[in-house]
Amino acid sequence: MRRGTKTTITGGLLFLLGAFVVPLWLVLVVVLHHKPETQFKVPGQTEVTVKEAGRYYLWHDCGTVYPGRNYAQSADLPDGLTIQVHAASGRELPFVSDRSISASNNGSTKKSIGYVDVAQPETVTVQVSGSAQDLIFSFSQFRLLRLFGLIFGGVGLSILVGLGGLGLMVWGIVKLVRAKPHG
Repeated sequence: MRRGTKTTITGGLLFLLGAFVVPLWLVLVVVLHHKPETQFKVPGQTEVTVKEAGRYYLWHDCGTVYPGRNYAQSADLPDGLTIQVHAASGRELPFVSDRSISASNNGSTKKSIGYVDVAQPETVTVQVSGSAQDLIFSFSQFRLLRLFGLIFGGVGLSILVGLGGLGLMVWGIVKLVRAKPHG
């Protein structure tokens, strides 16, 4: 085998890994990353088993399908809603109002209402009262920042591995060109 052949092949494999395998892995992770949300009708309550500590948002699902019925409502909430979140021990978790996030996905639209920080895995009860009309709310962990980190980290890794492989390929070709043929 001529000098530089192994370097060129290794570089080509690294380039393919960075250009195709890492992005494919990233797409699969992002697509499979979706975690189901607990939806419930308001006024009402729901119990949610929180499996990991973190910030959990209460959402107003303005446009959604809830047990076979389409809901298309204004993002504005009626006055007089009372929201309480309790841990299994009965202590109330501080609910922080935050209407700054809107999200749309697969024809669904939702707007954040607020959040609670859950310090440890436990069952929490979310109770909403005071609305005369049926609204659909959901409760889920906020994962957008983690998702962005995963995407940017994956893109960075893909670029790094791809460029490293390209550099190795070029270096291997240079070594092949400089090598004297055995004669």
